[in-house]
Formats: sequence, C-alpha cells, structure tokens
Amino acid sequence: MNGVCGGGGSELFSWEDVTQPFLEACQQLQMGELLHDEVFGLFEAMSAIEMMDPKMDSGMSTNTTPLTFQTAVEAGHLPLKDLSVADSLGLIDESLSSLVAWLEGHSTVQTVFTNLYTHQPEKIEDKTMQSFTYCLLKLMSVIRVLISRAGVYEEEDHQSSIFGFRLFGSEIPNLVPLLREAEEHSLKQARALKGKEEQEEEAEGYTGIASRLKFVRFLFNALTSIEKGEMSEGFKFLSYSKEQIQSIMDTVRLGSTPLPGKHMLGFEPLANQRLLPPTFPRYTKMKNREQSYSYFCTVIENVLSVTGVNQLNGFHATLNFFQDFSSRSPCLLSRSILQIMYTPLGLQIAPPSTTTTSSPQNPTPLLQEILKESCRDFHAPPALLAAPVRVASQPPSPLHSQQVKQCLDAFFNQCSRPFGLLIQSYGHNRARQREKIQIILEEFFTVQEEADKIDNLLNTLSLQAEGGSGEPHALYLSTWLIYHVLRLMIRYVLSGFELELYAAHEYTYVFFYLHDLLYPWLINCLHRADTSISEHIAAVEAKKKDKSKKKSKSVAKRSPKTRPYSVEIATYQANSLLCGGLFKFLVAVRKEGKIHTPNPQFDNESVRYEHRFGAFVGLLTPPLAPYTQYKEVVSLTEELNAKDLYLIASKDFGQARQILESVIQNCDVGNDQLTEVKSLATLAKTNLVVSSLLARDSVDRGVTFHFNLHPSYPLLKLS
Repeated sequence: MNGVCGGGGSELFSWEDVTQPFLEACQQLQMGELLHDEVFGLFEAMSAIEMMDPKMDSGMSTNTTPLTFQTAVEAGHLPLKDLSVADSLGLIDESLSSLVAWLEGHSTVQTVFTNLYTHQPEKIEDKTMQSFTYCLLKLMSVIRVLISRAGVYEEEDHQSSIFGFRLFGSEIPNLVPLLREAEEHSLKQARALKGKEEQEEEAEGYTGIASRLKFVRFLFNALTSIEKGEMSEGFKFLSYSKEQIQSIMDTVRLGSTPLPGKHMLGFEPLANQRLLPPTFPRYTKMKNREQSYSYFCTVIENVLSVTGVNQLNGFHATLNFFQDFSSRSPCLLSRSILQIMYTPLGLQIAPPSTTTTSSPQNPTPLLQEILKESCRDFHAPPALLAAPVRVASQPPSPLHSQQVKQCLDAFFNQCSRPFGLLIQSYGHNRARQREKIQIILEEFFTVQEEADKIDNLLNTLSLQAEGGSGEPHALYLSTWLIYHVLRLMIRYVLSGFELELYAAHEYTYVFFYLHDLLYPWLINCLHRADTSISEHIAAVEAKKKDKSKKKSKSVAKRSPKTRPYSVEIATYQANSLLCGGLFKFLVAVRKEGKIHTPNPQFDNESVRYEHRFGAFVGLLTPPLAPYTQYKEVVSLTEELNAKDLYLIASKDFGQARQILESVIQNCDVGNDQLTEVKSLATLAKTNLVVSSLLARDSVDRGVTFHFNLHPSYPLLKLS
C-alpha cells in the first residue's frame, strides 16, 4: 500500500494486491519455518496462525449459519407440539447424555444448551417435552448449588457459567405436579394401546417416557432434599430413581436418532459458539445413551454408599472411608455430596483465627473434639483420659490441670484446619489431590512445632509429679501427628505412580525413600501406639480386677483385642518389604542395563530427587532424607553383583507374601482392605518368581513394569 498526502489535508492511497507475491515468497520457506522480523516475531506468527483457524477460533468453526430457536422452529427442526413417541424418547435420552457431558466438566453451552428447547421452554406446547425441559434446567440449578457449596472442583471438573441462560429456580413452583401429569398421560396412552399387536412398540415407548419422567422427578427430589439437608429423604428418592434405570435401558432402542450427516432433532451443536471466548473450543465427547444411563446408575450408587459417613467409628475410620471412596475416581457430584454430608467438616473449614463452638441447635461435634477423641483412642495419652488410673493415696495428676486443658484445647483447635483440609482434599480429582497434599504438609509444619511444645510441657509436669525420677512422659501428641503426616507423605509419593509421573529410572529412589524412611517411621509410630494402648488396657483391667473378680472374667474375654494395630503393622511391614525388594531389584536391572537411563551429559539426578521430595522440606519430623544419603545406600547396594541382588529381592518378596497371606487367613479385615491385601499378595508372589528366575539366568531377559494389578506397585514381567 502506497500513501500520498495531497493538498488541503486530503489523503490519497494506491492499493496493490500482494497475495501472489506473498504466496511466491512463502514457497521459499521450508516446512516448519516461520518468518521472523523485528516487528513480526514468534508471538505475532502464532497469533496469525490462530486467527480464523477452526481449531483455535470459535467464530470460524463453521461456514453455515447456526440455527437459533426461532429459525429452527421455522425450518421444522424444532417441533413445539405433537412430538412422536420416538422423537420424545430420543430427545430425552440425548438431553440426559448432554447433562452427563456437563457433569464431566464440559461447558454448558457446548452440552445442555445445544438443546434448543432449553432456550425458550415456555414456548413448548408439548407437555411432556416442556415438563422434562423445565426439570432438566432445575436439575442443573440444584447441581450447581451442591457443587459450589462443597467447593472441591477445579476448572477441568466443572464449568459453572451458564452464559446468561435461565435455569428457572423458583419461577416454576409446580414442577413436580407438571411431571406427574405428563407421566400419567404417558401411562394412560400405554394402557390404551396395550394388547394391539401393531401398536405394541408404541405402547412400550409411552411406558419408556413415563419411566424417564419418573427418573428425572425422583432425581430432582433427591438432590433438592440433599441440598436442604434432608439426607434420609434424599437417599430414599435416589433409590427410587435407580429403580427406573433398567426400564429406561430396555427402551433406549426405541428413541429416534439423527440422520447421517445431520444433527439430532432439536439440537444445534454450534448454536452458542459465539458465546465462547476465541481460544476456548474443546472437543466435547458425548457418551452414547446406554453409557449415559450407566453413568447415572454409578453416580447414584456412589452417593448411596456414603450414607453412613457420619456414623463411622472414629476419625481414623472416616479418613480410610474418604480415601477408599476417592480411589474409585467418582464424579464431582458424588464427591461434593460426600463433602457436604460430613458435617464436622462444614463447621470447621475456617481461617485459623476463627473459633467455632457447637450449639444446642446444632449438636454435631466439632472437628477439634473428634480429633481429640481420635488421639485418645490412638494410644490413650494420660492427659486426655477422663479418669486416669492412679493409686488412691497419690495426689491428682498435674497432667489434668486447667493449664494443660487450655493448651490441649488450643492445640486441637489448631489441628482442625489442616485435618479439615486433608478431608477436603479427598473431594478433589486424583490429579489435583497431589498438589493439595503439598499445601496440607505446610499447614502441618506449624502444628508439629506446637505438638512438640505441649509434649515438652507434659514431660516436665510428669517428671515433677514423680519427683524427678522415673520415665519421661511419652511424646503422645507428636506421635499421633507424625502418624497422620507419614500416611500423607506415603500417599503423596505413591500417587506419582497412579498419575504416571515417574520414569522407570526414577523408581529406584522412590522405593528407597519408602523403604528406608517412610514405612519404618510409620511402623515405629504404630508400635509405640500399640504398646501404649496395651498398657492402658492392662492397667484398667488390673483396677477392675481389684474391685470385682466377675468383672475381671468378662474383661478377660476381650483380651484378644488389646493389640488393635497388629493388622495395620503387618500390612505396612509387607509394604516396606515390597519396596525394599523392588529397590534391590531395580539396582540390579540398572547394573545390567535392562532399563533406559538418561544420558549423564543431560541429566542431574540430584535435581530430580530434590524435586520429587521437595514437598517434605518444611516438615520438622520426619526430616528430609538428603540425596547424599540415597547415593550412599545405592553405592553400598551396588557392591553386590546382580544375581545376589535378585536373590535378596526375591527373599523380600517372599517375606512380604508370607505376611500378607497370614493377614488374609488369620485377621478380620474389611472387604476393601481384603481386596487390597490379596492384590499385594499376588503381586509379591509374581515378583518373587520373576526375581528368582533372573537370579538363576538373567542373560537376554528384559524386564517390563505393569500397574494393572496395583496402582502403586509394579508387577514385574519378563520380556
């Protein structure tokens, strides 16, 4: 373009077409090359590529004008009345499939609102479709409230924006009667056609419509009841809705489907494309209709499985429940409902300076009281026992003074925040949980310092009461806290396998850290707790025996339960042995070059090591194992030849297998834990065989790692 300024301030331009010279110049560039200039760098080049690219620019996704509600009505693509049975079934099924896609994290305008009926439902004349559409929108409304209240979602989990569409919150107060009326009409039509062979399929279709309307009505009633806190009523309606799914699945085949190359009747996937930001479009993968109803069935089963979370016996059982539930990777809605149901969490997630107390209107125990009870049940600290065992002639213990009580109350109130965040972390998706753990560990650092201070105070008071002679008071609070911190650290390390973050050459220091530091510390904590609780039970029994021989006999019957942590200790010992065996096995295969390792010229193992365990730097106990400690252990291990290492690894796997099989045969464990133990036993047995074979002959035998049996421990296979 050439510009020339003329007289009188006017501007004259001479335009020149540069398209052909531009294309000829582009031919001089090689594939992948970009033009670079002072005013046209990489940023400008990428912007030019993105502009008007259908993959990057939502405005360029089509060359045709998308249908709107009005244009679709005029074109006959959006019938407002007299819908056929097949069309009603197909529209309801397709709409619920779009709701499932929204629950899986896609945008509302790319899922539910591609149904043009949802844009102006008040204009729908077909009562069945109108009542269903209203219910669909109100379902979205109550789901958004539940998810927002739980607050455990990230951007990949939930797109909350509705882009100005109406969800008809309180504007449709008589929704349930509308749905009932539509159900009765469908059932009436089905009864009228029953017995007529040529119309048998149509009658079945009307029955299917009634089942779908019942399903959404019960689901809406259930979620509304849960939102109001009426949990028992909500779970009752959920059971009713689940009963309708089989009938729905039987009639999915009767619904209409889109013609080849066409959109489903009433749907326009690009109707809201202009509402999205230019860089937002993502591929929205919709489940088919059978998969969508299976998804609803799974969601309902998950929600029904959390009914007793507030009746679990102890905080430790609650944590295990949340962990087991999270391991199933449930959807956001069921995770949110679990968070809402655990009422102590809702009372306690607040800034550290905020102190909440229970009230007569809300008798739910506060989280700090639950934590105090958990610590008392864990290993019976004398300072937390209501009636400490002592000789009658002795003065009251200073461990129960007002000063100690205030310190303990302040400590458990401080603990409520990190433990509340710990429970809340289980509500996030599995990938996000790992980064949440780093935040929680930082919170525990301050609490650990406070636990040490209070334990030192209790030690001083205990020694004063004994005249300066006697054993120091055990570190009860620190031990209880370290136990939970160690479980969290192990969860953090093992989650790297589930998320496929580790390369095979990194397994060595991961299993070193588990075997040499985390599991031994955890087992030691449990041994101390086991000893403390056993001594407490023995003291209580001795006191009762002095009072009554009959009582001593009844207590003696319960004596086998005086070692409550035997199963947990055995399981962690087996885990530690598995890690030890894998560590030695990995050192051996690395010596023989059976796994790929990075080129030393481009690798810095110490940096990777510090990155993998950087989340533990701020913890007081246990201290971070430095990289030099790892290298020292590896160097000593590498002094053995590969066959000896394979043999030692096989012995570790064999010991782990024996412990796990003993747990299966002799211990009473829950179904979920039993499944876990059986998987580990099978894994240990297989790894034992593989390492034994390599100990005899490892020439020309490759090794591969598989996680199909357990998400955190590899199953070894020869290749």
